[in-house]
Amino acid sequence: MAGIKDVAREAGVSASTVSYVLSGKRSISTKTTDKVMAAVEKLGYTPDASARKMRGMRNQLIALSSPIRGDINKARYNAYFLHTAWAARNAGYDVMLLTGPDATKDIRRVTQSNLVDGVVLLDVEQDDERAAAAMTFPKPCVAIGYPSSHAGCACVDIDFALMGRKAVDFLYEKGHRTVAFLRNNESDYDRRSGYVILFRESLLAHAKERGMTIIESEHYEEDSFDAKRFVRTIFARPDRPSAIINQANAGVLSQVLVELHDNGMTIPQDVSVLSCGTYFEGEPTRFPITEMPVMPEELCAEAVNLLTSAIEERADINGSVKLIEPALKRRGSVAEAGSGGTQ
Repeated sequence: MAGIKDVAREAGVSASTVSYVLSGKRSISTKTTDKVMAAVEKLGYTPDASARKMRGMRNQLIALSSPIRGDINKARYNAYFLHTAWAARNAGYDVMLLTGPDATKDIRRVTQSNLVDGVVLLDVEQDDERAAAAMTFPKPCVAIGYPSSHAGCACVDIDFALMGRKAVDFLYEKGHRTVAFLRNNESDYDRRSGYVILFRESLLAHAKERGMTIIESEHYEEDSFDAKRFVRTIFARPDRPSAIINQANAGVLSQVLVELHDNGMTIPQDVSVLSCGTYFEGEPTRFPITEMPVMPEELCAEAVNLLTSAIEERADINGSVKLIEPALKRRGSVAEAGSGGTQ
């Protein structure tokens, strides 16, 4: 195995010069640096982890910051982690998962020590501390989400504001004028997770513009959700809705679907159902539901592509935003109001 003296001999410089190039502790000319790095590559020299603070050399390791919480959606969490890992592997990188509660501190630790070449942020909030501090990280950073403060990182996300408008337009054009909005992810609202806040604000604003009435459900947590109460409360109203826009998880929505069936209401002939910002590929419902889902494969691939461009090409990605248009997965749970036709 080649050592630092072998690298020095190959490059025609002193061992101390090699050390300075690799550690970055002194300014070395570009010509000398290039000779040293060429020797490193030729000999396959690999310094120990504590010495990898070097100019132009990478660890081929990406940090994935996603603190684990008690209410985490396991299907969605696993999907984002696996798709990031696959995209990173295809780009020649491994993934280090950071799950501690002090996420910003953990990121600083692994970036300042040069353990990783860049960072991907998951589970991003509107006022995300990690994104706000990204300018202070010595490595590039990409958020899968759209935090309000993102000058120091790139952002990749579904356009949830557009999703809200598209959901209204899709149902409105099928004749629906009164729609129930079902949600149970109150912890995400409490933490101001971007995807729920942006979608809801857009949904309500656009519905008002189009003259559509949105009846919001009570604020349920999954373990206290009462499907009987929801159906009884919502569908006993004089302005009974002809459709449901769902933001709740598969378990909660499945309870509602069963309760509607038990009350003699058929999907979609009596009630249309459109789910938005969910992931029913990972957590299927009791019956097939038309969905505008989150898209972990597309988002993770784009995030890793942006990050590797910053790592390998020194592209300036700070402050850049890429919003992906929502996709509509038609599974037959939406019909023309009163017609019985399905989409």
